[in-house]
Amino acid sequence: MKKIFLFLSALVLTAGMMTSCKESKKEVPADEKPAFVFTKQDTTTVMELVEQFTTRLQNRDIKGAVEMITFLNGDSIEELNPMFQQRQAMTLAHIAGLPKYELDRIVFRSDINNEVKIDLTLFEKPEGDPRPNTTSFYFRPVRKGGKWYLTTKDNITDTHSELRNQKPATPTVPESENN
Repeated sequence: MKKIFLFLSALVLTAGMMTSCKESKKEVPADEKPAFVFTKQDTTTVMELVEQFTTRLQNRDIKGAVEMITFLNGDSIEELNPMFQQRQAMTLAHIAGLPKYELDRIVFRSDINNEVKIDLTLFEKPEGDPRPNTTSFYFRPVRKGGKWYLTTKDNITDTHSELRNQKPATPTVPESENN
């Protein structure tokens, strides 16, 4: 009798677990899906903007690189004012013409909270040389009205302070690879 009771108990527990596993695999209703959808085209567009920027920078076209940077002021995209243009130009002058600019990652989270990390090689070094020769530059791409803009990730031109204190980004893959 005890064996039958134990067998039936095990059978009920197993059936219960199988039912709960099936329920957890149900698709999320459309109204509960994330509001932000990114496609392969979004990735391509942001990569092209970054490529244009780094090409200008590598060719020492600081003015052209600065002209690509915009400012997210609240919910509006604006061109940099002359003070910010000068500040960006002075910063970029230190990294213009470097031997290598390499896209490390693109992370999409929302229309305004995204990250692009570019690794810069400061100088070529012989094999075995222990000196560090790289640094990084960050963008916060913004999508406004379906168009992508490059904004910098800093604490002066960033009007969305809630985005600054987030954990470091991890790479993501666009939800839809078909678009």
